[in-house]
Formats: sequence, C-alpha cells, structure tokens
Amino acid sequence: MTTFRPDPMRFLTGASADTSRPRAITEPGQGGKFTPDGAPLPFPGNTVICHIDPASDAHAALCDMQVEVRASDFGALFTYLPPSSLHMTVFQGISPGEQNWPRGIRPEASRDEVTAEFYDRLIEQGLPSHHQVRARGLYAGHSVTLEGADATEEARLRATRLSLRDLTGLRHDHFDTYTFHSTLGYLLRWLDASEASDLISFSDEVFARHRDRLSRIDLGPLELCNFETMHHFEPVAILS
Repeated sequence: MTTFRPDPMRFLTGASADTSRPRAITEPGQGGKFTPDGAPLPFPGNTVICHIDPASDAHAALCDMQVEVRASDFGALFTYLPPSSLHMTVFQGISPGEQNWPRGIRPEASRDEVTAEFYDRLIEQGLPSHHQVRARGLYAGHSVTLEGADATEEARLRATRLSLRDLTGLRHDHFDTYTFHSTLGYLLRWLDASEASDLISFSDEVFARHRDRLSRIDLGPLELCNFETMHHFEPVAILS
C-alpha cells in the first residue's frame, strides 16, 4: 500500500523547508504548536480521530517506543505527547491559519461554532464503528506510519475519509496523498546530515523491536474532538 511521507533525510535536515526550524515550533504568538523548548502553545482546532485503546498491547508498544527514543541520545531532539493523547487522525478539521474552509459555514465562525455544525452534519450518518490498522515504520524518530491492516481495511479508511470530507464540506489540499500515522512527538530543530542518518537508523532499530506488537491495531470509534493544544483531544461526539 502506498504512503506519501517525505524522504526522512530531507525532512530531518529541513532541506525542503522554508523555515529556520520545523513549522510546528515557534515562539509564542507566531502560530506554532510548541515553543523551541517544547512547551505546548495554544493551537485550538477540531478533528476526527480514533484513539488507540490504552489497555491494548499496541498502545503499550507505542509508549515503549516513545520511552526508548526519549532515553536515547536523540531524546532531546523532540517534545513528546502524553500517552493519553495517542491516536490516529482520520480527517483533519480546522486549526489556526486554516487556508481552506468548510462549505456553507461563515468564514468568521469560531472553532466551537464550526464544531457544532460538524456535529450536525456528521451525527447519525452511518459511519464505520471500527477500523483496523498496522504499523509500517517509525518515521524520523517521532511518528509511526500506519495503514489499513489489509487492502480491504485500507479501502475502508479511505472511504471513511471521503465520507467525512463530503459531509463536513471541508476540502483539504493533498487529500489523496495523506498518510495515516500516530504521532509520538515533534522535532524541535533541524539536524545536520550525520545526525539525521543516525536517527533514521535508530528509528528502524526501535521499530524492528516492536513490529510484531503493531501488526494489527484495533482502533476505537470515530470521535469528533476539539483541542486547545496537542496534548489533549476532547471528544465532542462518538460518530460511529
């Protein structure tokens, strides 16, 4: 199955970037998700996600991977998400600086007003009650690449995304090239080529130790969520 992640070397070194540090990392008030020291910044938005069952071995494996990265020589390169927030995004909603906007919602509407409209558009629409995925790798030390557990599940996930796009009226750029993933943390600075090469090799080693535990992940139901920062996703409604 196809994923569309950028080359990890180019990502880690910022070779394709037009910013002095990863886009999510800014000083307060400059639109980022975290400060250069890794503190969460206000970043209010909404999204449709599936949480990963905290009682599952898959969740434990993700946490174990996060612990290994944090304890390694690369640990200070990242700011980490709390285990309670581990999830897979199925469809991104709105967030600060949103360039696209949902059809039929006034542009000046608040996040909460948009969420309320999404609720009305999404509730009781017969969306799937469950999805199954598997992990393909640890990308650049901070994000686990996911795909449907098999070809049928991948097609169901893509169909769910399409339904969410049509129902919300929010048409994101690069919709068809979105790669499912579960984020463990955020890179704080660009690396030099040697650091990046070592981190890529380390990421592969970490994933190899946990691959079997992540070969089939049962996701929780679709949740429409609000968030204020990347550290917590507050369910508004179960959509399945």
